[in-house]
This record gives sequence, structure tokens and C-alpha cells, in this order.
Amino acid sequence: MAEKHAVKRKIDLSALIGRIRRVPRSLLAAAGLVAVLVIVILSVTLPARRGESRTVPAEIPEGSVIPARTRSALPAAMLSVPADASAEMRLRTIARRDGFPMLSWDIDAFETGADGRMLYRGNTQTLTGIDVSEHQGDINWSAVARDGIDFAMIRMGYRGSTAGGLYEDEQFRANVTGALKAGIPVGVYFYSQAVTVAEAEEEADYVLQAIKDFDITFPVVFDWEIVGDEEARTYSLSRAALCDCTRAFCDKIAQAGYKPMIYFTQYLGYRKYILRNLSDYGFWYAQYEPQPHIAFDFDMWQYSETGTVAGVEGGVDLNILRK
Repeated sequence: MAEKHAVKRKIDLSALIGRIRRVPRSLLAAAGLVAVLVIVILSVTLPARRGESRTVPAEIPEGSVIPARTRSALPAAMLSVPADASAEMRLRTIARRDGFPMLSWDIDAFETGADGRMLYRGNTQTLTGIDVSEHQGDINWSAVARDGIDFAMIRMGYRGSTAGGLYEDEQFRANVTGALKAGIPVGVYFYSQAVTVAEAEEEADYVLQAIKDFDITFPVVFDWEIVGDEEARTYSLSRAALCDCTRAFCDKIAQAGYKPMIYFTQYLGYRKYILRNLSDYGFWYAQYEPQPHIAFDFDMWQYSETGTVAGVEGGVDLNILRK
């Protein structure tokens, strides 16, 4: 039975080829063009209809415009990334995107002084601060105070990037005590490697227990970072999961009466955090450039890691804070 059908198909195919040979070449060319157009149209529309995923570039170069078709394929979370960050920053107005405040600083009003400290010539008053950890060793806080430093952000502790243990910074207590005694207001930050809400809450509790006996009047910061390569415990954490961890930490800090803040770089701000979902908290932005290059608003900017401050041996991070 199968062999009989095969013969029949062969005969039909031969007849078809004979008919095609009798068709004028001009008609064959037109038919070929129509076939090509149909294939192109189907290749564009069918993936979307079947719900197949489309590949989106990992990065969108600054200054480029996202084509409408590409934008429609982007996940909703990625739409917080500006198509042209430089243009948006130079609007110099408090615009809002999806309910989120865009940059309100006038970036042309930033000016680096002769001492390497950042000045702001705009209408907002600012403070100059440093952030330190055990890596700076022993600090002469009286000398720091005399050198015009208005506040200090001190690392309280950190979570290990592999086993995930919690550790107190070796200089935390000495630094807080010394800064407060010298009359320098203090905030703290915790270097997080949390990958679950439970771990973020554990970190918040750890911080609150450590600072309860000190007069902490500046922000308490969630400093989550990616460490190393794909072997790091934070490497594959999704944006949504990171935001859940951040909210868990910051909400506990706020409930205890402190001001929560989130530390992030340009990469983390655009590619890991969904910042419009975290606008209830303060933002501490890090980028070592003469001007900040991010379209989102922030409260504090870490602009240098090589600052020179009396009383601190070697380079130190410098920050400017909106008063």
C-alpha cells in the first residue's frame, strides 16, 4: 500500500514539473518574489504570535535610541532604562517616569576643587563626607573633623560571598566611637550578599543590634553588590528578587526609626535594581567621574575612591550629600 502511494506521488510530481516548464519566465519571477515576501513577513510575525522570546541586547549604548519594535519586546522591568541618559540629564527638571523622579541635580553645577573635593554651585546646599571600613586601619577622627569633613559613613559589617556568614567590620566600633567623639555625625552601611528575603531581614536585624547603643543620625545603607564571577552567590539573582531583598532590609531599618538608603553603581542602577519600585528609600550613587552619568535622582554621590583627608592613611572614598 505504501509503495502504490509513492508511485502516485511520483507521477503527480512529474506532471507538475511539466506544467511549470510551460509557464512564462516573467510569471515565475513574479511568483518567486511574492514567495520571498511571504517568508519575510512570516519570519517577523510568527515568533511574536507563538509567544517565543526575542533576544534583547545585554546593553544599550548611551545615547542610542531604542527602536519601537525592540522596546515592545523588552520586559516591563527594562523600560526603566533611559534610551538617552545624557539628554534626559540635561533637561535639568524633575521629570517623572512611571512615577519615579528623574535627576534633579544640575550636572553642570558640579565642580572639583583644588583639594579634590566636589563642590556644587546649584541651588541645593550640600555636605562633604567620607565612607570607611577596616581597610583604612586606625583613623585620627579629630584630624578628620578639622579637615572639613561633615559626616562619615562607616561600614558596620558584611556577609561573606561564598558561605554567606555575617561578620562585623573589625574597625566598626572604634570608627563610630571616634567619629562621634570628634563631633562628626555618623551613618552606617552593610555590605550585603543576601539572596533571599529571610537573609536580608537577618542582615537588617544584625545591623540594628550593632548600632542600638550609638547615636546614628545619618542613613543606614543596604550595599548589595555582585562579587566575582558566576560562582558568587549573588551572580544569578533576578531583579525582582533583589528588589524584594532590598525592601525587606530597608523596611526593617525604617521601622526601627532610621533612614534607609540604597547604594548602587550605574550598572546596578540600570541593570539589577528596578529603582522606580524602590523610590521610598534614599539613593546613594557611586561613579568616579567629574559629573554623575545616570538619569535617576539620588541623595548622595560617591564621586572618588582616592580622596585625601587628614587623619586617614591612603586614599579614601569621598561623597557629596544633598543637605
